[in-house]
Amino acid sequence: MLRGLYSVAGALEIAGRNHEVVAENLANIATPGYRRQGSFFDMAQFSVNANPNTPQQANRPAARGSHFTYADGGPLQQTSNPFDLALVGDAYFVLESPSGPVYTRNGSFEIGPGGQLQGRGNGYAVRGQGAQITLPQNVSSIEVAADGTISANGAALGRFELASFAQSDSLQRVGPTLFQGPGAQAPPPGSFRIEQGFKEGSNVQAVQEMVTMMVGMRHYEAAQRSMRAISEAVAQNTRTQS
Repeated sequence: MLRGLYSVAGALEIAGRNHEVVAENLANIATPGYRRQGSFFDMAQFSVNANPNTPQQANRPAARGSHFTYADGGPLQQTSNPFDLALVGDAYFVLESPSGPVYTRNGSFEIGPGGQLQGRGNGYAVRGQGAQITLPQNVSSIEVAADGTISANGAALGRFELASFAQSDSLQRVGPTLFQGPGAQAPPPGSFRIEQGFKEGSNVQAVQEMVTMMVGMRHYEAAQRSMRAISEAVAQNTRTQS
């Protein structure tokens, strides 16, 4: 029966973690560039034998979970803001954070102190090829070409540094739309394009997440009923006989 209790406890833990992932997806359904998360779990068997002179205890399962990111792009939303940029294709913008480069699909930018282009809301400088992107004062027009070349008042200022990854599952989430990871390389020419005046929406689908949440709730309720049944059986077997 103890093994059954451990199994049910593992199922409750899995259902709880799944609920947290779904809740985070729904909370970021309107976040530009957000990539939906998923989770999977491995019920790894392990045994505990504190005293080699005593019989080995029953194997106890432990829920080992991992999160992954769905790489499919979100829908493009037109904003007509020249500092809103949407990436189409397998590429990421590169920002400079205090801990090093971070990668994002969120192309909502703004002009920071000194004319530096930075991420909206986080203040991280946007990397250009060879240097950070700095806009001159009194800029009246900004143009970004499909290949990432940025021009101000008709004069080219540089080109966005973009990154792609042969193994995108190596990326680690360090914020709702920020990632870190090894193996960054320049995306091949023609494998991407930048759309100015657009932002990439979240790839979360509310109906899909609600279905996932309801299924998870059913699993949680079933595990609760199993836990209750096992607990009652244990109590009945250990009750003092009169």
